[in-house]
Amino acid sequence: MTEKTKAPAWFEHALAQRPESRFVLADGARLHYLGWGLEHASRPGLLFVHGYRAHAHYWDFIAPCFADRYRVAAIDLAGMGDSERRPAYSAASFAADIAAVIHDAGLGPAAVVGHSFGGARALRAAADFPDRIRHVVAIDSICRFADSPPSSAAPPRRPRLDPYPDFASARARYRLTPEQPCDNDFLLDHVARFSLRPQGQGWIWKFDPGLPPGPHEPDMEGLLRGLEIPVDYVRGEFSTVIRPQDAERIVACLRHGRGPVVIPQAYHYLMLDQPLALVAALRALLARP
Repeated sequence: MTEKTKAPAWFEHALAQRPESRFVLADGARLHYLGWGLEHASRPGLLFVHGYRAHAHYWDFIAPCFADRYRVAAIDLAGMGDSERRPAYSAASFAADIAAVIHDAGLGPAAVVGHSFGGARALRAAADFPDRIRHVVAIDSICRFADSPPSSAAPPRRPRLDPYPDFASARARYRLTPEQPCDNDFLLDHVARFSLRPQGQGWIWKFDPGLPPGPHEPDMEGLLRGLEIPVDYVRGEFSTVIRPQDAERIVACLRHGRGPVVIPQAYHYLMLDQPLALVAALRALLARP
């Protein structure tokens, strides 16, 4: 690693707090999740939920920053990361996955932080399992309405199905979707490493290529208006996924909504381009009464 991309001390300190790896069976699929400080039964629970085609290790350098006050977990949703695949996926099934991990880890009622696709799924979980979730922080998450214009975002790239010959060639093809600037090469290297698995003599992406493109719900207005829990909405200043007016409309639908909280100089992947600013914002938001 060159001097330009040398990982800072805060990152190394976070990774030194190694999580335990756990599994739970939910609707026939073996789900994987990571846990920090789960042995502290008296602490409140906190769950992190990743975005589309991502995995729990996107939170490896964020979640430990909360392990001194919370029992913390990060889920691999079905069909992603180290969780098993399903024949079919739905908004309801992903919400049930979130509820299953909260129950298995003993986090409930939990605060849930979800990025992008994961934030929308966390909101669905809060509606479907109100006894397990007490607070949601949605980060740059798409919540569509019946009159929303068609998404201008490029569709997800078709994944390569045949294995790459070696890890290096696979890592060279790793891209954020949507693409964005990110100067933190050490963070990209970290999440890319956990995005791949060996198969035979080569390497393939972990996520199920049969995952349908998100979001899965054409109109979330009724769901948002029915939520009785606090919900905070966070947006990246330069996000190409969520426009300012989109974030404002989402918050306006919430009975106990706050925000949008805008992270300066951040794009869609806030944990990669502005990780410490995101930690600071989450600490403040999670401390709300």
